[in-house]
Amino acid sequence: MLPRLMIPGPVDVDDAVLAEMSRPLRAHYGADWVQIYNETADLFKQAIGTMGDAYLMPGSGTLANDAALGSLVATAEKAIVGVNGFFGGRLAEIVREYGGTVIEVTSEWGQALSPDDFAAALRQHPDAAAVAVVQLETSTGVLNPVREIAAVAQAAGVPIVMDGVSSIGGVEFAMDEWGVGITVTAPQKCLGAPPGLGLLAVASSVWPRIEQRANQPHGWYCNLNTWRWYQHNWADWHPYPMTLPVNNILALRESLRQLLAEGLERRIARYRSLAERLRRGLQELGMPPVVPEPISAPVMTAAWGPPGVPTSEIVRFVEVEYGIKISGGLGIFKDRVFRIGHMSPTMSPELVDRLLGALADFSKRRR
Repeated sequence: MLPRLMIPGPVDVDDAVLAEMSRPLRAHYGADWVQIYNETADLFKQAIGTMGDAYLMPGSGTLANDAALGSLVATAEKAIVGVNGFFGGRLAEIVREYGGTVIEVTSEWGQALSPDDFAAALRQHPDAAAVAVVQLETSTGVLNPVREIAAVAQAAGVPIVMDGVSSIGGVEFAMDEWGVGITVTAPQKCLGAPPGLGLLAVASSVWPRIEQRANQPHGWYCNLNTWRWYQHNWADWHPYPMTLPVNNILALRESLRQLLAEGLERRIARYRSLAERLRRGLQELGMPPVVPEPISAPVMTAAWGPPGVPTSEIVRFVEVEYGIKISGGLGIFKDRVFRIGHMSPTMSPELVDRLLGALADFSKRRR
């Protein structure tokens, strides 16, 4: 029997969502399918609060980040990238691989990025082509102040790319209201659908910059100019440049319908209640959260392991003895922390309590 998933994605999904994956296969083009595709894209846009263009890209959230940054930052151009964990570092790596120059705005792992530091970087580098930041840094559980960082970037006239892979659908976000230029996410985290897609939305104000990038060597699949061409020129039957994983999109449509029916505010409140329950129990067990509550995301928790105990032992014990899969630490936190995802729409207080009981049993056996 497979373990219950309490990792920071992929997550356990609702039965109605999973059922969409077993529907008979259908053509990925034609008027009937395009209606489904467009409906799903519109639901995604509602969930993130945008009137911009949305794309459902076969692949992953990392692929969508690659498309966003590679389409916006030309070779030898600068990008100001927030790095306070593993996935901020990945954004910087993507920019470098496209030949861009990275100006890092850093903070220690477990601390939030500062909007003032971005303002200083933009004053020093007014020619920057983009700002990039992760909203929820899942290597630590920090929720970065994207709204304030986006306001700084907007005031400087520089578009911001936001990696919301682990946050969209689980924390507050409003793309157009906040002035975010490109939003990236994926279905397998807070949206509660299977992996297999990279979701991306582009504000209308950002397209002129992307179009200017069109004459630079870039490739084809991850080039947003390619996607926009098909969106406009093949709109009636095939508004995307390749075969789509149709069942993944059907599953995503169902999960987005469920999110919008419940309401984002109500779902976030449910996640916060679960987070409070979990973190209170972790404190009592002497495994405190890494991140202070004011900057901690409601959908995942990184916790310190007991002194002298590699946290890989905790991860293994919980899975083998209790059938719950949690995650170990990444980067500098490897074997120092363990990470718990409570971002599934199906997550329950009972499962949180079961995990806390498993951790208590681990502590008891280690004595």
